[in-house]
Amino acid sequence: MSTVYHSFQPLLSDRKDLLTTSIASKNDLLKDLLSLPVIGHDLLQEMRIVPLSVNQVLFEQGDKIEFLYFPLDSVVSSLAIMEDGTTIETSMVGCESVVGMSSILGSGLSRQWVWVTVTGNAIQLESRVLDRLVVQNEVALKALLRCYRLLITQVSQRCVCNTRHTIMERLCCWLLMIHDRVGGADLSLTQEMIASRVGARRAGITVAAGMLQAIKAIEYRRGKLHIVDRHILERTVCECYNVMKSESRLAPPPQGSLRSFDLLTVQKQTGNG
Repeated sequence: MSTVYHSFQPLLSDRKDLLTTSIASKNDLLKDLLSLPVIGHDLLQEMRIVPLSVNQVLFEQGDKIEFLYFPLDSVVSSLAIMEDGTTIETSMVGCESVVGMSSILGSGLSRQWVWVTVTGNAIQLESRVLDRLVVQNEVALKALLRCYRLLITQVSQRCVCNTRHTIMERLCCWLLMIHDRVGGADLSLTQEMIASRVGARRAGITVAAGMLQAIKAIEYRRGKLHIVDRHILERTVCECYNVMKSESRLAPPPQGSLRSFDLLTVQKQTGNG
């Protein structure tokens, strides 16, 4: 994925002319919104593609949310940070939804820290644009509420998961959720990052990852995690994964494939190649 990201970055900086409906529709919520008659074309003119880098902070706790982010091939995490500095991920958002939903359905302020977990690209849109749209269009509001239901299901189920299930089960759940959103067999994830998202000590993640390697589910070397056999992860994971997955339209990409962009395709679509 990093190769795709670096090849896109020089072209995507502040470039609205590269954005097409087919690209924006890689995000499920945007696909629904852009399918609305008349509105879809006008909405596209308000968007731009932005690159997101790992550990980039999109919002700090208490920030006013002025922009929304619709991940295309990236993953963004909401993190609760305790007074002693420990963190735990309360939710993740990928190509199924939008980051910053509370600006439309809540106070307009970020209640948690929002960090990028997987490098990639996203569509940026001013929150006032979507706010105006859902007020005026019932179909758009229902599409946003479906994403809100996904978020509530994820947050509530992960609360149960973090309380009742083992580190091994939680790690499998988290890895499958990441894979559903970005695909690919190779994921650049450090044990320190995984520990901060799963809410476990790094030593615990090391032991769990070692056990998954032993049963040939993953390979983990120098910060790059390779999913060898997704089916083993699915057999090892707790029931929470299927509860969350049943609410979404996410389908795991074929083994080894990525939810990423083809640079040549974009250039042909926009007449830049």
